[in-house]
Amino acid sequence: MAVQGRWLSDPPLPGAENMARDEALLDLRRLPSLRFYAWAKPTLSLGYFQSASALPIAALRQRGIDVVRRSTGGKAILHHEELTYSLCAPEQGPLAGGPAAAMERIHSALAQALSNQLEHPLRLRGQQPLASDRAGSAWCFEDSSPLDLALDGRKLLGSAARRRQGWILFHGSLVLQAPAETPGVAAMQQEPNVTALVQALESSLDMEFAPGHWSREELSLAAEIRKKKFSQAAHTFSRP
Repeated sequence: MAVQGRWLSDPPLPGAENMARDEALLDLRRLPSLRFYAWAKPTLSLGYFQSASALPIAALRQRGIDVVRRSTGGKAILHHEELTYSLCAPEQGPLAGGPAAAMERIHSALAQALSNQLEHPLRLRGQQPLASDRAGSAWCFEDSSPLDLALDGRKLLGSAARRRQGWILFHGSLVLQAPAETPGVAAMQQEPNVTALVQALESSLDMEFAPGHWSREELSLAAEIRKKKFSQAAHTFSRP
């Protein structure tokens, strides 16, 4: 029997709000939840353990780009003409076997759905490096790993995870148009069919994501987290 979850659909939100909502899901751990979302304005997100010193933060902020620090690991992503997903669920059941095994199932499902839409094969990177890789780069899409999703030898989608008290939060990013900062990465060059992505994950994970809504408790906690954490420069620019 499929595990019951929900699909939360939001309008584009500020970066601090997006991050706070995902963290609230992981803090409360009420119901497996899937989100696909955009950002209200271009935003740079740093990986949880990443130093900001290798990135052109001042230049980006002068262009009006916000900066946040994710709860998940990995390297920097510029969220502009890009689609983010988050999945928060128990580590047992459909996501059993550890983060890498769960990520492989998630990425394989997304690869199939995106391949069908693009009418072009996508694959997991495997052991071979990609043409988009740049040694020492601080950018996520210029530093690939075996489970990343590749299109024509370039990175198209990557994910990272955070575990807490038996639950796990995945963050992933799908490039729609390559940003100027990383022009050599892959890009879909069209809007993805999000419903098809949800259905692919349902089939792969044996879960059902019915359209759902945020509870008052979740939104209240997200507002508190945003104010105390994701809106604070001390959190954003101080490496944990």
